Amino acid sequence: MRQIDDPDVLKVMTSPFRMKLYNLLFQIGPVTVSELARRMDADPGQVSYHLRQMQEHDLIEDVPELARDSRERWVRAAMGGLAVTGLETPEERAVVRAWTSQWVIDQFERLRDWERTHRTFPEDWQNVAFGSSRHLRLTSDELAQLRDQLNAVLEPWRELTRSRVESSETPADTRPVFLFYHAFPQDP
Repeated sequence: MRQIDDPDVLKVMTSPFRMKLYNLLFQIGPVTVSELARRMDADPGQVSYHLRQMQEHDLIEDVPELARDSRERWVRAAMGGLAVTGLETPEERAVVRAWTSQWVIDQFERLRDWERTHRTFPEDWQNVAFGSSRHLRLTSDELAQLRDQLNAVLEPWRELTRSRVESSETPADTRPVFLFYHAFPQDP
């Protein structure tokens, strides 16, 4: 997990286009800029511009060893997640709020896209996708324990994904899977 304490890094990711681009890089692994442009339905110059902005803050990296010639540029997302720490001034908190808002919007857009398109996936994938919600009564310490337990459960799956991305060896039926959950106090 990358600890972000520079508001400029988060400013880069408040762009909906960059957020989608970054997430696409996580989903498909190393890819050419022209393929990213095709998948984003965008001009390659526009994609290159946004990639440069993200690369300036070490959010993505070039993968030159995959290029077949000097004109082909391959990129990938820097692995890991982002965690915000130490941004406390009013200006910094405003950037954190803008980034968080875009992040939440992106998560729910993905869920909406799944609900709209899930019937186009093979039946075995439709049958294993899941969603859930729970109403719990916990102390803040118990919620912290729950968070830590959930992260511990997910860690081996994150490591498996990382090794597959880094080795480019995945089973043929592997697909990117998006998992998100939130747990927070709520007043009735």
